Amino acid sequence: MADYATPATTHSPVVGWTTFGHTGATRLLSKSLESGRLAHAYLITGPDKVGKRTLALDIACMVNSEPVVDMFGEVPNIDLSTSHQAERIRKGIHSDVRVIDVNTELDKDSKKSSDGDDTPARGRQTISIEHIRDLIKETATMPFEGEKKVFIVDGAHRMVEAAFNAMLKTLEEPTDEVLIILTAPTDEALPDTVVSRCQRVDLRPVDTAVIESELIERFEADEDQARSLSRLARGCPGWAIDAMNDSTIVDAHNQAVLRFAEIVTGNVEERFRYARQTAGQFWRDRDAVLAEMQRWLEWWRDVAMMRYKLDDQVTNVEWNELFYDIAGQLKETQISAAVTAIQDALVALEANAVPQLTLEVLMLDLPWADPAKVPSLTFDAAEDED
Repeated sequence: MADYATPATTHSPVVGWTTFGHTGATRLLSKSLESGRLAHAYLITGPDKVGKRTLALDIACMVNSEPVVDMFGEVPNIDLSTSHQAERIRKGIHSDVRVIDVNTELDKDSKKSSDGDDTPARGRQTISIEHIRDLIKETATMPFEGEKKVFIVDGAHRMVEAAFNAMLKTLEEPTDEVLIILTAPTDEALPDTVVSRCQRVDLRPVDTAVIESELIERFEADEDQARSLSRLARGCPGWAIDAMNDSTIVDAHNQAVLRFAEIVTGNVEERFRYARQTAGQFWRDRDAVLAEMQRWLEWWRDVAMMRYKLDDQVTNVEWNELFYDIAGQLKETQISAAVTAIQDALVALEANAVPQLTLEVLMLDLPWADPAKVPSLTFDAAEDED
């Protein structure tokens, strides 16, 4: 666990968080600031799009924003919605706040770095040691326009081993003017030596009703859109917000629902073709394939809900008839085995197993449904052709 900084002053509660649905986390951070017991380093964990990066930026805003005296002139607080420092941080133009991820460019991107990573930033799949060396170098300088220099390593589980080792000393002995925030899906994705030097903040999926309410009130979505997106988001506000601003995200989601149905009702040749294509994509966009596996799990969950006639628990309610047609042909043990097979494949892919072999085994393990007994799939395919 990281040591705590000793502040010169005591601050009162923070308001105006961009983060929503994680009141436990924001309350903890606000009280830590108020009592002067902020950690030098934080590790924020949780599912993709649950709000990890948003909370990390909120923390950067919090530690760099000045308290504002309220209308009665008595209780100072920090309002992140009106803070000039917070505005600059969220625009990505604050000189003391830096976000590092796999797409962060390096001064040496045109040259081969010392860890052998000569991949251009856009195609890079890891955070290299050069990224961390740049971070360490910058921690030696004082803040220019804010109170603290904040470094956010978004997707810290993508760091190469040498980068983890290089960061240890900085995590253990940062100066009082430096705050480091790491984000990752789970703490198991990082070495114990790194986790032990950070204070953990675990973010859980957000209640659907909370996402729906925020989409309406904060993002001006209509009720039908908010209800649909909040359900499809499966507890991840970031997905719902992205989908509200980009209709192709929902289109891609619906295409995945149909794609999986066609695979389950397809022959071995079609399944192996899918395995080859997805395996080829793995080398170009690893995260997209891992996300595909998560979609598979969600798809089978809806099949299971329909198998137990829990219509109101289905996420993709627009496809209830399709799930009903497929679930009616399968036994409970087959659905359970399919979920286990996908989970095993996901673990294997995350461990860098041979993708084509892993996916071919998965395709053979999935149960088969008779397409002649899925009239809803035939109807939807005919619509697509039209």
